[in-house]
Amino acid sequence: MEAVAVAAQHREAIGRSRWFAALPAVLRHDLLRSMVARRYRPGEAIFAQGDAVEDWLACATGCVRLAQEGAGRPLTLAFVGAGRWFGDAPLAHAPARSHDAWAHEETVVLAVSREKLRTILCAHPTLYEALAALQALRLRQVFSLVGDLNRLTLRARLAKHLAHLMRHHGTACGGGREVRLAIRLRQDQLAELLGCSRQRVNEQLAHITREQVIRREAGCLVIRDPQRLQQLALA
Repeated sequence: MEAVAVAAQHREAIGRSRWFAALPAVLRHDLLRSMVARRYRPGEAIFAQGDAVEDWLACATGCVRLAQEGAGRPLTLAFVGAGRWFGDAPLAHAPARSHDAWAHEETVVLAVSREKLRTILCAHPTLYEALAALQALRLRQVFSLVGDLNRLTLRARLAKHLAHLMRHHGTACGGGREVRLAIRLRQDQLAELLGCSRQRVNEQLAHITREQVIRREAGCLVIRDPQRLQQLALA
């Protein structure tokens, strides 16, 4: 981990978050002014399960992989892109970290310390309500994932995850008709996200590749037909 200066691009990434953008301007200013930046190498740990919650964290550049120990090995829970907050906020009775966080690629994380967050909460009590809304959003996302496990086929869940990655980690290519996923995913990590075996994921990837929905290019996934992918996610 290396301490770096908070740059304009880091502030802009946080500012693109709809949750952050909805905060009062003076509150956004105080949060940005209180942040410090840390750069992590690919595969470097940001925090570990069981660590004390000392900072409130946001991804400014790169990508963070959240994982949790399962059956003796880490299981991928989610990927957090630029502009998204992750982990618990260090409030008065914050529990220990419930999962691990790793830099999936070179990543800059912005941190607000417990002390600075406490000062901001005293000056801006409305932040408590905003934090509760953020936690409620995360809870709805968890319920949605659980619901998907019960009501969607594996192909639909795969398409839904790829569509999510396309929105948050995609860049246009192929003359604007296609979308390249900037994030590099191993098939076992994709299987962990979907709660199934690597073999089953490989079968579904092969199927939608034959349908010309996706293709591989230089180790990355390219969405050839974004509209068809969205349709598969609703099937």
